[in-house]
Amino acid sequence: MEYFYDWFVEVAILLIAARLLEFIVEKLKQPKVFAWVMIGLVLPLMHYELSMVTVSLGILGIITYLFYIGLEGSLRGFLRGLRSAGLIAVGGVITSLAFPLLILPLLGIGVFEAFAVGAALSATSVTLTVRTLEEFGKVRSREGQAVLGAAVVDDVLGLALLSTLVGLTELKSEMDVLISVLEIIVLAFAFWFAVAFTIQKVAHPMYKWFSRLGEEAPALTLTFAMLLLLSFAAVQLRLSAILLAYALGLGLSSYRYMASKTESMIYPLVTLFSPLFFISAGSMLNVTSLTSIGFDRSLLIVVAIILLGFLTKLIGCSVPAAISGFSKKEALVIGLGMIPRAEVMMTTALAAREAGILSSESYLALILLIPISSLTVPALISMVYRRSSH
Repeated sequence: MEYFYDWFVEVAILLIAARLLEFIVEKLKQPKVFAWVMIGLVLPLMHYELSMVTVSLGILGIITYLFYIGLEGSLRGFLRGLRSAGLIAVGGVITSLAFPLLILPLLGIGVFEAFAVGAALSATSVTLTVRTLEEFGKVRSREGQAVLGAAVVDDVLGLALLSTLVGLTELKSEMDVLISVLEIIVLAFAFWFAVAFTIQKVAHPMYKWFSRLGEEAPALTLTFAMLLLLSFAAVQLRLSAILLAYALGLGLSSYRYMASKTESMIYPLVTLFSPLFFISAGSMLNVTSLTSIGFDRSLLIVVAIILLGFLTKLIGCSVPAAISGFSKKEALVIGLGMIPRAEVMMTTALAAREAGILSSESYLALILLIPISSLTVPALISMVYRRSSH
């Protein structure tokens, strides 16, 4: 019976370590998620395996995190972004999928793994880009708004692609992969939009009815139950659990009063449990296993995937931006601004790793892309603006 309670100590130590390292990493202007992944990377070196309770709490953390992100957005904002920056987002996703499928097989990587790498690279994290644009007063500029709009569309496209990785190992041929990908993407978008649109319509009358009770607890309980049930339904439909969590948040965001209330109530869960997900993601990689494959080949694959992380978004987003009428400088800023990766990429990478699709080298490359892109992209954007000001 004592063993049953061991996870108390495990979770306590991991959360304290996450906050301490997070403080140091933020001082170095790196995203918090990198600190959490680093803790996970150390665990296999110590021959320590996380308990199922900690892993489960981590899954709860990522579901509530995506729900929280959805609450901060809006379905209207997504549709507006689709109109204004849809071409930029789609261009980035297409190159993220195409480049790995064309290049990685030359390094001996199979089509399943190349597709998984592309699916992971399709997601964008623009938090650092927004900070850089704010320094130059460019968040409200044409290129700033295009990056934000494209990032919202990217979130949904990335989550839809994440759903295609579920059950991918059961497929036998490249044609099966193509058909399955198309089927699941259509299914993912259909369910995502149906949930977001339906919730948007019922949110106001539903919370209005609850307000008559004079209690916030029933509304929160119902919302949290819906979150868990939709996540479970998504898994049963071979979709990603976080896809419909994000859709639920977007749908509820239409009723701003209740959305802001729910945000404040759900935030403690996000704060407590989301680090555990990324710690779990880091623990999936045993760095020592790379030596058994051959250092030269491993290094080549890691470098290739990191370069692809930069080139896919730089080319895939800047070219459509230029075609859409942006200047060369604006198009370059947009391409650079779409490069950083973090949460959704790591979620996709973990799903592929757990499914046995992603090798240690590819997984390590995706992890390293987080700090490398976070360090270089703000500096590159700053360079573009400074040169244009002279």
